[in-house]
Amino acid sequence: MKIFALSIYNNNLNELKNLNLIPVGLGNAKFGSEWLNDKGPLNISHKNNNFGEYTFHYHLWKNGFVDKIYNNWIGFCSYRRFWTKKNFSNITSFNELNNLVIKEKQSSWVNFDVILGEPLKFKKIKNSKLIKRNIFEVLKKPSVLIKKNTLMDQFRIFHGSYFLEKSLTFLSKDNKINFEIFLNDYELNPYNMFICRNSKILNQFYNEIFQWLFKCEDEFKNKNLEGYGQKRIYAFLAERYMPYWFKKNFNTTTCNITFFEEKKL
Repeated sequence: MKIFALSIYNNNLNELKNLNLIPVGLGNAKFGSEWLNDKGPLNISHKNNNFGEYTFHYHLWKNGFVDKIYNNWIGFCSYRRFWTKKNFSNITSFNELNNLVIKEKQSSWVNFDVILGEPLKFKKIKNSKLIKRNIFEVLKKPSVLIKKNTLMDQFRIFHGSYFLEKSLTFLSKDNKINFEIFLNDYELNPYNMFICRNSKILNQFYNEIFQWLFKCEDEFKNKNLEGYGQKRIYAFLAERYMPYWFKKNFNTTTCNITFFEEKKL
């Protein structure tokens, strides 16, 4: 099993390797030769600010590395979020994390094709936060102030309804209907983290997600994508679509994701 750890910071190389992870450097920082990156003959690395980790996914896909090298269990985590055997909240060091992180496929995965993170369960966002983040979306749908907020509510408040509504028009009729049903629920398998059984599944996902994201990009190319909510708009869209698509097309199960960031003195 190969797990890539995607990072925008050029540190913790040895720690990530000791966890049996493959370090991947993204963004503008300079990374040494031991890091993989999103560069190559075919790349969209210059779009990293908007696409996030998907510039590396594109690199794997378009340069044929999925089939050539990584054709067994293959997964992705970040430099601060790791696949672990349980959910741990008080990790203090990489040495401690080393005993907890998942390094091999688990016997419990035998009947599943895709592993997703344990879902986040959306609840009611504080009214003060709703109003502060996007008063215009609140005015368009005042019920968000009194009801539990769905994935769709959350996306509209934090990223804008225009981007979501336009993106839905680029999906097939079947996917549009079912994705909207998914977004009107309250659970999300987050962080764009997943593990696939084989390269065939991963390539199917890449064919689907990039076709959609590039249509969205063509529509949004003249928009001023600034601020946290919109700068990484394609990564945010993919984060919602990814678990929907895998659940619709494959047998999925979940695994714990643990947050850990080494504190610097």
